[in-house]
Amino acid sequence: MYKKSWGILAALVLALAGCAATASVEPARLTVQADQVKGGITAVAVIDESGQDRTDVPVTFGQVFKAGDVPSGTQLRATIDGNDIPIQVDRKATNPDHSLRHAVVTAVVPKLSSSGTQVVVLSTGGDAAKGRPVTLDDLLATDFDATVSLDVDGETFTASARSLLKQAQTDDSCRPWGAECNVWLSGPRVSEWIVGAPLKSKDDSSPHLAARFYVRAYAGKPIHSVRVNIVVENDWTWVPHPHDITYDATLTVGDHVYKKKNITHYRQTRWHRVMWWGDKADVYARLDGQYLQASKAISHYADIHPTDAFLDSVRQSVEPMSNGDQTDHMNATGAQAAIGPLPRWTTAYVLSMDPRAFRWMLANDDAAGSYAVFYRDKKTGRPVTITDYPYMTLLGRHASTKNPETGKYEAFPKCDRNCGDPYKANVAHEPSVGYVSYMVTGDFYYLEQLQFWADWNEFQINPDYRSHSTGLLWSNQVRAQAWGLRTLGDVAWITPDDAPLKSYFMQILDNNLDWYNQRYLADAGTEPLGAITARPYAVHYHNHTSLAPWQDDFFTWAVGHLADLGFDGAAKLVRWKAQFPVGRMIGNGFCYVYGSSYVLAVRNGRHAPIFNSFEKVYHKSVPRKVARMKCGGDAMAQRLGHHYKPGDMYGYPWSPTGYPANMQPALAAAVDAGVPGAADAWKLFVSRPTRPDFTNYANFAIVPRPDDDAAKNDKAVAAAKEP
Repeated sequence: MYKKSWGILAALVLALAGCAATASVEPARLTVQADQVKGGITAVAVIDESGQDRTDVPVTFGQVFKAGDVPSGTQLRATIDGNDIPIQVDRKATNPDHSLRHAVVTAVVPKLSSSGTQVVVLSTGGDAAKGRPVTLDDLLATDFDATVSLDVDGETFTASARSLLKQAQTDDSCRPWGAECNVWLSGPRVSEWIVGAPLKSKDDSSPHLAARFYVRAYAGKPIHSVRVNIVVENDWTWVPHPHDITYDATLTVGDHVYKKKNITHYRQTRWHRVMWWGDKADVYARLDGQYLQASKAISHYADIHPTDAFLDSVRQSVEPMSNGDQTDHMNATGAQAAIGPLPRWTTAYVLSMDPRAFRWMLANDDAAGSYAVFYRDKKTGRPVTITDYPYMTLLGRHASTKNPETGKYEAFPKCDRNCGDPYKANVAHEPSVGYVSYMVTGDFYYLEQLQFWADWNEFQINPDYRSHSTGLLWSNQVRAQAWGLRTLGDVAWITPDDAPLKSYFMQILDNNLDWYNQRYLADAGTEPLGAITARPYAVHYHNHTSLAPWQDDFFTWAVGHLADLGFDGAAKLVRWKAQFPVGRMIGNGFCYVYGSSYVLAVRNGRHAPIFNSFEKVYHKSVPRKVARMKCGGDAMAQRLGHHYKPGDMYGYPWSPTGYPANMQPALAAAVDAGVPGAADAWKLFVSRPTRPDFTNYANFAIVPRPDDDAAKNDKAVAAAKEP
């Protein structure tokens, strides 16, 4: 990867010099910096937020890697201006070829000026971090503590991180994925332990409230910098009489105190606060958004950047039990800022990597903790699973929850008082929660946010419909299938290799991909359009003769995303599936203007076979008068309305959430998959006269990945030849 881009680098000298004053880093600069180092992979700009000149500043962040960039047996190296700096790499997930997929990286910046920036280049060719790991003995040799105190109706319940860590040390229970003490990071630069327990009063333990402490101690003699993520939960699954609980909260870490009165903590929810003991790191790690997209962990977006005025306006934090910018009732109709491959706040981060967008993304992923989707199993300390309880559900008859093997009912305990959570989750409108936040921070809290939401998607389905522990999603609305697959793929891909839930999510994803491939590809001639048609929820409109193509487009993108992530079965499925958006653009006898319709007819009657041509779809879906009009002509535009120009597509073509915008990620997925005709469909799609401004609302601003035309043609030809 060694490239002599000296001309480009010279052109950026002024920008390099100016960064100390402005603390801004252009993405191109990070790419160029990485390209100058032998074995260079990517770069991270470490930006001071303390306003002070400092030395030996630690920074911890999450980093994904393109498959093959960090081969098995190689180590990462970190440099600033060609000079090595200390680095610790906690490897979390690997690819099938055993190359590194995701890691939590900790580097120590030797010198960081007030409001200044240092660019850390990550490359291969390093050595494993040397020295003994930071230990609990090191931490407990200080007077460190972090405490939670909740006043519930005059009774005080407390928990102490120091007490829990001392008990874990006595029990020798700290290990990776330990139920009592989970070792999340371990090395000579930093170690992190996660401990938790029910909150206790003078006389008793709370049956519902628990505290968790994520304690990250940085090396020092003595230790003088500890980051503590304090989590308060009301989410046990099988405890009788779950209910909302109101309390006054006090969190204390060293000299720092957070107080909040009159918190109504809803059942099956949680909230958290990050606080520091000793010296606060006070740095922002700005990753390379271009490399993040190139890794295929997320889709490829148009080259746009949210405006400064917009970023100045977004929220930076949320209070406990606030839902931030998330929709109160997610099942509400209409556009929502959270709906899309990624939510509005996350796309703003990906496209800017700006600290304001970063904090906005974290705030709304924090806010997702206020929805009743968190069900923790006391036996394992982890999210409850449909493998352990294949008959548990939030829907269906009580009789459906009886497990014939155990003879026990697996229905959740009912709330008998004070259950007034004003926020309602809905998988058909579900945002991506925790995925990118965990990816770029390495914080276990956000990994669990993602895992809880992915798990809830399963047990909110009737157990008979999901085939119990098989976890099938196909009985949902098509958009719910799409977002459910998205979340399931994300959690299976990013969850660490050795995590107990890794195989759980992988198996459920495999089950779903197998089902779709068997249902739609086993006899492809019976499903010629490439549309999802199973169950009444799919072909739902006009007496079960029509479907919603925009929902189907969500599904096409989701499967394309799974193919990007490398899951078996997804690549073949998306090549079949993407025929539907391509056919609505260039299919014989179909006018692309109506390819983005709200509904399209796909059969003549409720039990009739699916049409075998796009021409039949078109003529059944539009009036005869329209079918005789010139495609994209003046008459068609006039019929659509005075806002439309000739060539515009139906359904709010000027809106970043309109139906053409919804279609865009599906067409991009079709091009990336090499579907025959996809490139032509994309060219026609981008040639339309009215297109949305995605600048500050980029949820659907996905475009095909950069690739040369010859490679695209070869891919398309190869795909066409496959049986």
